[in-house]
Amino acid sequence: MKKVLLALCAGSVVASASTLLGFGVEADYYSPEAKGDFRYTDNGVTTSTRFNGTNESSYQLGLYLEHPIPMLPNIRVDFTPETSFVGDNISGAGTNTVKFSQTDTTLYYELLDNVVDLDLGVSGKYVQGNVSGAVNQSFNVLIPMGYVAAGVKLPVLPIRLDADLKYVGYSGNSISDIRIKASWKVFAALEAVAGYRYESLKLDENDIYSTLKIQGPFIGIGYRF
Repeated sequence: MKKVLLALCAGSVVASASTLLGFGVEADYYSPEAKGDFRYTDNGVTTSTRFNGTNESSYQLGLYLEHPIPMLPNIRVDFTPETSFVGDNISGAGTNTVKFSQTDTTLYYELLDNVVDLDLGVSGKYVQGNVSGAVNQSFNVLIPMGYVAAGVKLPVLPIRLDADLKYVGYSGNSISDIRIKASWKVFAALEAVAGYRYESLKLDENDIYSTLKIQGPFIGIGYRF
């Protein structure tokens, strides 16, 4: 039985390799809003901020590389540059500004690659940020997360629907990053993209407490080589 299971697992990994070398890029205009509380403590100094849904302007970039080499995972990198959110200072008068950038590096395998796509892997989300107001504080953290993505090509129409989820949960804490999008093939490999992104940061740690939710629409262009 063990030999059969090992053979099945090995076969699934080999089958997950892309049959062709593929490369894609995407650039989006992103309009997120932030709601919830964010408290950060550094060197005994605590800053508490409440966000009430102010919209900001940002952008996001993504690229991926898929290859036909069995056993080796494909790779995807997503980058959201520094985005600023202004909220009320809970512990005093005035406002605080929280700025942070995100870089997601994902290693994944293709379990299905036809009309329906299914990917599974792991991702590392590196967050750099700072809080400014009554005091200035900086922080950075690397968050390991699970990754799953699915896509489908609509029959007849030149439209593709995709969704992906990055998630980690532990001890009552959870972090999630969800994107859904529709891609319209404009010409050859050029695509117009429209979608929605939702992030949830539910944390109650020694230095960080958060009920923060960041979400908003995005539009952009993509190219699949």
